[in-house]
Amino acid sequence: MTRFRPAFIIFLALSVFPSLSAAADILRWVDEKGIVHFTDNVHNIPERYRGNATRIKAVEPPRRAEPAKAEPDKASVSLQRRGQVAVVQAILNSKASASLIVDTGASYTMISRAVAKELEIEVEGKNLPTIPFQTANGVISAPVVTLESIEVGGMQVKDLTAAVYDTFPDAGVSGLLGLNFLSHFRMDIDSKNGLLHLEKK
Repeated sequence: MTRFRPAFIIFLALSVFPSLSAAADILRWVDEKGIVHFTDNVHNIPERYRGNATRIKAVEPPRRAEPAKAEPDKASVSLQRRGQVAVVQAILNSKASASLIVDTGASYTMISRAVAKELEIEVEGKNLPTIPFQTANGVISAPVVTLESIEVGGMQVKDLTAAVYDTFPDAGVSGLLGLNFLSHFRMDIDSKNGLLHLEKK
């Protein structure tokens, strides 16, 4: 029976002090009876055994990965009235803010040249594809680019086609939010409370 005693003491020490093996270095020493002891404090070891004590390096337990933040399923976004149009704030490519007219009659989203420049999107001198747009002055052809993302109230659509054109008389407006963004959501414009309600389909 006596030959199993050291193993029992080791098991007992690890059972009683499980936190030591994960939080701090542990000192191991053996007394004259061959019993193995563990401690995290050198002062707990009798002086005559300290010279033979060995340090066991603690291993930090792996940290739990932070749970990924779930994207919202719906949002209510403030609308700003500018004459007959409603404007929302959008984040383009996760770095530039733009005031966009909510236009359910526009198939595509449109941004101004100034916004394209802020996003470091080159338009001038580039052989970009174009799409026709109907304006008050007739049909125009506007170059199209692909935006990495557009986000409105935390609701994001990635890899979105946008036309680049300056057709906004109001300096406070920098583009149109078209159906290629809005069609990703069930949408309701609450004119009374000045809100745009978006819910993922």
